[in-house]
Order: sequence, then structure tokens, then C-alpha cells
Amino acid sequence: MRISATRLGLSSVTLDWSHLPPVINLDNEKICKTWEKLKSIFKGDQVGFFYSPINNEISQLEESENLVKQILSRDQFTDCLFLGIGGSALGPISILSALDKGQQKIKFHFLENPDPLDWKFTLNSLKPETTLVCVVAKSGTTYETISQFLLALDWLGKNRFQSHIVAITDPEKGDLRKFARQFKIPTLNIHPAIGGRFSIFSPVGFFPMLLAGLKAQDFVNGAIEILNFFEKTPPEKNPIFILAHELIRHYPKRFIQVCMPYSTKLRLFGDWFVQMIGESLGKDGKGFTPIAALGATDQHSILQLLRDGPDDKITWFIVVDNIEDPVVIPNLTTSLQLTNLLSGFSILEGHSLHELLNIEYQATSLVLTRKQRPNLTIKLDQLDEKALGSLYFAVCVLTAFTGMLWDVSPFDQPGVEEGKIYIRNQLEGKN
Repeated sequence: MRISATRLGLSSVTLDWSHLPPVINLDNEKICKTWEKLKSIFKGDQVGFFYSPINNEISQLEESENLVKQILSRDQFTDCLFLGIGGSALGPISILSALDKGQQKIKFHFLENPDPLDWKFTLNSLKPETTLVCVVAKSGTTYETISQFLLALDWLGKNRFQSHIVAITDPEKGDLRKFARQFKIPTLNIHPAIGGRFSIFSPVGFFPMLLAGLKAQDFVNGAIEILNFFEKTPPEKNPIFILAHELIRHYPKRFIQVCMPYSTKLRLFGDWFVQMIGESLGKDGKGFTPIAALGATDQHSILQLLRDGPDDKITWFIVVDNIEDPVVIPNLTTSLQLTNLLSGFSILEGHSLHELLNIEYQATSLVLTRKQRPNLTIKLDQLDEKALGSLYFAVCVLTAFTGMLWDVSPFDQPGVEEGKIYIRNQLEGKN
């Protein structure tokens, strides 16, 4: 019997790939060799995210906790202006969006794009005396981020900026590190082995989570549960590795990956997914085209395309099993003495919004499956820090393993680096 759905160890994440075509000629030997090669990379000093959850030297979780305690003890800030782009922002943006319950003492404002209209609109709602500026740039010279940082320095004023800034950057190199040292600005380290898009497992993720009052240790614990699962599960039986094998097998025909969470709270996870898949695997003439969508909203925009358009996509559904308040739809037909003509109303009574959203997901999956359009589901028991730690970590390892299995380096981004050279040349007036 084919096993096509499994819980990932002790985590609250279940992977169901039953609506992908059956595994054909699974190359167990290559999977095992690829995992051994990837583990050797993780155990070296070049790629640190895998062991970050159990290594504080890499995660800097304790240092992040201590700095947040110092900042909160001042009881001075109402807002945090967070400056970063790409991997320096997508992780924390998506985490805070997923877990925001409207109870944060400090309100976050993420500025990624050097858009003057967005800059002025955001700054108009803030007061420099009550705003903490957090600037994130591993290289210390990311032009989009540093341009905004320079504006923030001027906005804070020379008598205020040293006490109102936190920098997150490389421990030794870069202009941001030099600036922070010169002016004694509190700084957290991004370990050299942590790449930008994997930096959710570093102060890039932990500092804003803690400042927002979230349980960063629970997030780490969720990642550890997945880490343990990888280390204890035979590679040829690991569903994450089997999935990687299948995605590559589908690639010649189905090269588009649609990430479609059925949770508005997880909408921005799709943005993080797009960078993770696109930047990690798009090399050497290979690569999936990732697309972010939202269920049930985008049933009304792209479901028709997914069902009857080109058969070049695999759809990833992400669903949440349990929530605190499912929001039951009231019975108004009786109380308002409405007629039976309003059957569209009465059919909903007694159900909940959460139940309806789950039915919408099931219907979409069924529509695609009956049309033989591949789809898979990642199910979270609940939406909390621990479940998200498991989810993000599993996708990070899935991406890294897919690259290695595909003979693509998943940890660099040469196209991005080339673009930075052109930007610098233009700014310096070079041809």
C-alpha cells in the first residue's frame, strides 16, 4: 500500500502528497547519497541554519532575548521601523503577520522597497522620540536598506539615533558593522554561515519576534522537532526527500509551484516561499517558478487557470486544523422570520467560517485532482510559534535537499550579486 501522508515526527505538521501521481522509480541510492552530502555541508562552517536551533552561537537567541529585555525595560518605544529587504525582511514580516493578535505593545512598520512615496507615508505616522529603528543588512552595504537607514538617521536626529537604533549584521565585516562600532550602537550578529533567505533562524527572525512579544523559543522548539525527524528517519523513507524527488521528476512538464495557504494569516508566508524557491533553485537553466496565492480568495482569480489552463503547475495547499474561535454563523432565518426563498442564507447557518474555509480547500483540491492536476497539502495542527517553526524549517531543508538532488547550489545567488555590481557602477557614475 502506498503511504502518501505522514506527520513529520513529533511536530504538528503533516505532509499529504496523495494527489501527486505515484512515485516512479524512486532512486533510493541517490537520495541517501544526497542526504549524506548535504549533512556534511551542514556540519561544516558554510551553511548554518540546520543546526542553528540547537547552537546559540549561530542562532544568537540568548543575545536577542537580552537586548529585547533591555529595550523593553526602558518603556520608551511604541513603534519599530524595520529596515531590510529580501531575506532580511520576508521571514519576520510573515511570522509577525501570522501570529499578530493586535496585542503588541510595539507596532511594527516594515520598509523593504526604497519607494519615496511609501517612505513618506510611513514616516508621517511615526514620532522619532518613540520609534526604534532596526536596520538589517548582512553585508552592511545593501543599497535599498542603507539608503533608508541614512534617511532614518537624519529623521531621528544626531542627539537621538545612538539610543534609538539596533543593527543586525555580520559580526566583523561591512560598513554597517563599522558604523555601529564607531557610534556604539547595539548590534546583533548574523553568523557568517547563515544565508539571507535562511536568516529566520537568526536574530533577523528572533529579535522582532521577541520584541513583538512572541515565543521565539517555541519557534525554535518546532524547528528542533523537524531536525530530529530528519536525523532519525531513513532518507529513503523521508517524505520531504521523496517530495523533492517528485518535484524534480515533474519539472520538465510542471515547472510552476503555486503556494496557496487557506489562512489569511499565512498570506505572507507565500512571499517568503517565493524567495526561498526562486532564489535557491533558479540556476544553471533549472528552477521552479513560484507563485503566491491565497485560499479561498484566489479561487475567484486563478482556480479556473489551475484547472483548465496549461498543465504546468503543482499547487501547494497549507491548512490549519484547529483555531481558538471558528466563528459560528448565526441562525438568522428563524429569528428574523425570513422566508424559505433565502436558501443561500439558511444553508450556511450553524456552520462556522473555519469549517467553510476548510470545505473550500477540500473542494479546490478535489477539482484539481479530478482534472489530474497535481497538488499537495501541508497541514498544521494549529497556528502558533511552534507549528510555524516546524513549517519554516521543513521548507528550508526541502529546498536545500531539492537543490542538492538536482545538482544546483541552493545557497548562493549569483544573479542577485551581479545586479548589485551594476547598481554600484551606476551610483558611482561608471558605465
